[in-house]
Amino acid sequence: MKIGRSFQSINDPWIKMGFQLFFVLLLPIVATGSLKGQELADYDYEKLAFRGISVEYGNILFKTYEETEVYSVKLDLGFLGPGVRMATRASYWSSEMVPEELVSFESSLNTMILAQGGVLPGNGLEIGSIKRDDMSVSVEADYVWRIPLGMLLSTGLAASAHLVNGTTQIPDDTFLNGLLDSFTAGFNVHSGLEYLVTDRIRLYGDSRIGLAGNVRFFQFGGGLTILWGELLSGESR
Repeated sequence: MKIGRSFQSINDPWIKMGFQLFFVLLLPIVATGSLKGQELADYDYEKLAFRGISVEYGNILFKTYEETEVYSVKLDLGFLGPGVRMATRASYWSSEMVPEELVSFESSLNTMILAQGGVLPGNGLEIGSIKRDDMSVSVEADYVWRIPLGMLLSTGLAASAHLVNGTTQIPDDTFLNGLLDSFTAGFNVHSGLEYLVTDRIRLYGDSRIGLAGNVRFFQFGGGLTILWGELLSGESR
């Protein structure tokens, strides 16, 4: 179910403002929560281990594609240092290019074909629609604080690799489909809130803003975490 709105009317300054707001809101949290983070004892890379799994559902919004649903599975790898939690995430979403962006793409493609001596149909090349399937794997580093009411607050960064499959409505269109396919890098900044139902079960919500190749996005969602590995001081219910 789509519960947001399309990113079509949001321009680049809005995205810059989003990053600025993220860090402005982060400063007082760091100032008041850093002492809480010291409850998570001093751990190093030798303590990293697969200790839990999360399943997540959310919505993702763009400037160039229609808002759509995103599905994720995250593996908790434990703590690298005081309060620094590592994870790896696999995500998938599928969406169609918004009409305004599609018109611009068709115009650029027509120009390129003519410049290379090609021949266009009488009304120009009409693609109909462009669909993007995006499968990604990311590595995340979060700084985690214990806050009141049995909750954990986290914020962090992620680097990702995206396998993109692009398709059109043109039958057997190997040229355009190949042009739209790619393997690209991305990154995001994110923040989340976790409620400890029990020591081993958590409900959480998070949001992230970033890039997938040249596609800007804003994502929000929630999920369930189940842990079975070692818990640190400050992580228990």
